[in-house]
Amino acid sequence: MPHLSSLLLPSPVGHQYYTTFYVLAFLLNQALLLWVGYRRGYPLRSWLLLTTGVTLAFIVGTKLIAAPGTDWAALWQHGQWPAGTARSVLGGAVGAAVAGLVLRRWLGYSWHALDAFCLPTAAAYAVQCVGCLLTGCCFGHVAEWGVSYAPGTLPFLVQVQRGLIPATAAHSLPVLPTQAVAGLLVLGVGGLLWHLRHRPWPGGSWRLLQVALLLAGRFLIEFWRDPAGEQVGAGLTAVGGIALKQVQWALLPLLLLAGWGWWRRTRPRAAAPAPEAVPAQQSVRILLGVAVMLGLTALLGPAAFTLPEVLVIKSGLTVVLLAEAVALVRRRAEAGPHRLSVPLGLASVVLLFTNQAPAPVDSAAGRHYLTLSLGSSAGGYDEDRTVVPPSGCSGSGGPTLRNAYYHRYAAHGGSVAYTVDNPRRDFAGAGVGVWLGPEHQGVRALTPSGPFLTGSPDSTTTRRLFSVNPYIEFHETSPKGLFYMDYRLGLHIGRLAYPHRNKSFELRPAYVFPDMLLRAGKAGGFFGQMDTGYGPAAVGNFSARLGVGTGLRSARSNYVMAGIGGARNYPHGAMGFVSGRLRLGATGLVLEPYAATNFGRFYQVSGQLFYNLPLDRRKP
Repeated sequence: MPHLSSLLLPSPVGHQYYTTFYVLAFLLNQALLLWVGYRRGYPLRSWLLLTTGVTLAFIVGTKLIAAPGTDWAALWQHGQWPAGTARSVLGGAVGAAVAGLVLRRWLGYSWHALDAFCLPTAAAYAVQCVGCLLTGCCFGHVAEWGVSYAPGTLPFLVQVQRGLIPATAAHSLPVLPTQAVAGLLVLGVGGLLWHLRHRPWPGGSWRLLQVALLLAGRFLIEFWRDPAGEQVGAGLTAVGGIALKQVQWALLPLLLLAGWGWWRRTRPRAAAPAPEAVPAQQSVRILLGVAVMLGLTALLGPAAFTLPEVLVIKSGLTVVLLAEAVALVRRRAEAGPHRLSVPLGLASVVLLFTNQAPAPVDSAAGRHYLTLSLGSSAGGYDEDRTVVPPSGCSGSGGPTLRNAYYHRYAAHGGSVAYTVDNPRRDFAGAGVGVWLGPEHQGVRALTPSGPFLTGSPDSTTTRRLFSVNPYIEFHETSPKGLFYMDYRLGLHIGRLAYPHRNKSFELRPAYVFPDMLLRAGKAGGFFGQMDTGYGPAAVGNFSARLGVGTGLRSARSNYVMAGIGGARNYPHGAMGFVSGRLRLGATGLVLEPYAATNFGRFYQVSGQLFYNLPLDRRKP
C-alpha cells in the first residue's frame, strides 16, 4: 500500500504519457499562437514562419543542452547527432529566445510580437508538466508527502540503486511532485501577466517579466528536485562557501539579465510607448526563411527529430508554402525582387519533401503514411453560345445573338491524406484536397451565321475558382495477389467552373462535381481505368476519362496511361490524354503528370508531387 500521505500514480510502463502530452503541448502552443496572431492582425505567412522557427529552435535547444561533451565533439567534427534522448527545457528556452529575436527582426515585427508568446507558452508548458508527472522524470526528493511511482520508473529504479527500497517493492517511496509545482508556477505567472495585460508597457516587457519570474521559480524548485531527475547541471558546486547545483549557478545570471531588462524597459519615460505596427509581407524573406529551416533539419538528419516533431515542423512550413502559392496566384505580392520567389519556392518544396529520409514506398516496414501533396493545373476551352430572345407583346423578341467565350484557368493547392499500403485491407486511404486559382473569361460578339472566331475578345472578366475535395479510396486484391481493383469516391465542393448555360448568356458557377475513379488490372501489368473529376484537373473544366495503362512491373509505384475523354469545349469532340505516376529515385517523391488536348484550342495540364511520411513506429 502507498504511504498515507502519498498518491500512487498509474504505471507509465507500456504507455506513452510523455510523448502524448509532448505532442499536445506543441499543438496547443501553435493553435494559441495562431489565435493570438489573428487577434493582433499579424499576417499569417510571416507569423506562422516565426512561430515555426521558434518551435524548431526550442526542439533543437532542449536536446543540445543535455548532450554530453563527447556528443558535442561528434556533432561538430562528424555531423553525428547525439544518440541520447535526454532533454532540458532550459536549452529550449535559450534556443527559442535567440530564434525569436532573429526572426522578429528579419520579418519586420516589433518587440510586441515577443509578448504574444507569453500565454501560449504558459498553457503549453503546463500541459507538458502533466506528462512529466505521469512519466516520472524531473522528480523531487523523498519526502513524507508526495507521489509514489510504480516499478520500472526512474524514481523507483533510483531508490532501488540507493538501497532505499527492495527491488521487489510494490512502489517507490513518496517524492515531491516538482513537476506539478512547475506546472502551477507557469500557470501562476501566466495569470499574473493576464492581470497586467492593460499596463502601458513597451513591447517585450511582458516576455521579459515572464522569463524572469520563471527563472526565479526554477531556481527555487531546484532545491526540492532530486539530482537524478535533473538532466543538466545536477552536480553541486561551491562558490564563496555557498553550494548550489550547477544549473542554479547558470540560472542566476540569466535571472539578473531578464530582471534588469524588464526594469529597463518599464521604468517611467517622458514619451509614451510606441504603438505596435503590423509588418508587411515579404515573400522573398519568407521563402528564404523556409528554405533555411528545412536545410537545417536536413543538416541535422532524421535522427535529430522524432516523428511528432517532424510533423509539427513540416505542417507549419507546408502551410507557409501553400499560403505563398495562393498569394502568388492572387498577384498580391509585395514590392521587391519577386523573380526570386519562384526559385526559392521550388527549392523549399524540394527540401520539404526530401530533408528527412522516408521509408521506401514499396517497403513492408512502414504501411501507414501521412501523404502530403502539392500541385498545379491549367487549361483552356472555348464556348459558342447563341440566344434567340423570346417573343414579346409585339410578336418579335429581337435579333438572334451569338457570343464566343474563351476560358483560361489555373488552380494550385495540395492535399493531406492518411493512407494504408496493405494489400490485405480494403481501405486504402482518406484525405482532403484544396485547390484555388483564377479563371479569365474573354467574350466576343459573333455574327449568327459566321465562323467561330478565336481571338481579340471584346472584354475579359476574371473570376475566382476554389474547390474543397474530400475523398476516400479502397484497394482490393485477388486471393493470389495477381489482380487488383482500386476505386475512389469523393466530391468537389466550391466554385468549380463558370460555364454558360444552354440558351443563355448568364454567368453561373458550378458548385458540386463528383470525384470518382475505378481501376482494375494485373499487378505490375496492364490495367484499365475510368474516372471523372480526379484531382486538380476537375477545377476549371469538368472531364471524364477512359484509359489503359501499364504498371511497368512495379507494385503500384509507377505506371503510364493513355486514353480518350470528354470535357466542355467548342467544337465538341473527344480529347486524347496521357498521364502517369513516377517515383523520383530514392527521394521519396512521387510525380503524377497529366496532359490532355483535342489538338485544337482545348487543353488540360496538371502535375502533383506526393510524399509519404511513414507513421509506423520504426524498429531499432
